Amino acid sequence: MKLTSLQKTVFALTILLGILSAMQFRAVNSGYKYMSIKEMYANSIELESQKAELVQLREKANSLKVKIDEFDTARTDNRIDYESVLQLEIENTQKAAGLTTVEGPGIVIIVTDGTRELYENENPNVVIVHDLDIRAMVDDLRNAGAEAISINGQRVIFNKSKIQCTGPTIKINDQVFAVPFVIKAIGDRKYLESAINAPGSYSESLRKWGVFVEVNTSINVLIPAYDGTMANQYVIQ
Repeated sequence: MKLTSLQKTVFALTILLGILSAMQFRAVNSGYKYMSIKEMYANSIELESQKAELVQLREKANSLKVKIDEFDTARTDNRIDYESVLQLEIENTQKAAGLTTVEGPGIVIIVTDGTRELYENENPNVVIVHDLDIRAMVDDLRNAGAEAISINGQRVIFNKSKIQCTGPTIKINDQVFAVPFVIKAIGDRKYLESAINAPGSYSESLRKWGVFVEVNTSINVLIPAYDGTMANQYVIQ
């Protein structure tokens, strides 16, 4: 079967989107002018997560190159129904990119401000949930193999999801939320739960500081599709 110009374009776009879908989430700067011990810890986790993400992206790129070669060989030998393959690629890519509602086993996390009494001269920010705390927890979940993540019903996807402090609230995908924050993740329940409860994890440190963190596993977690804009602000097509 000979590829039409449209099919070639769609195929190329799905491959490119496949690369982008590997980068489900990118953290943004919180805007703080000083860095507490809590912030330094969160940023160190974020840095390690980005290093791991770079390795995964390289592996993904190599895998896609092999896939392109296989498609090209099959095209030459007329061994593929390209319309069916392209449709499947589009569906899989949309799912991986967070553009469809998904469900599966996973965990549900509840995070809210601590209520303990402060020590003398203690900074009250240590018991308050900040954007950097949510980002660090999301990074831990991604490193544990989470395939889909949402926060208070907002899907977290590459390059579009922003988690930013706005006074006493946090803005997620341009929607403003106050505590509590409900984080849902789909993946291996054992690994995801360990990412939150393991000794030395960021979430465990939050508990020590007094922040409330509760995690429960579930045989079926429903995570909605990303419903924000996909338009680029600066890219000219």
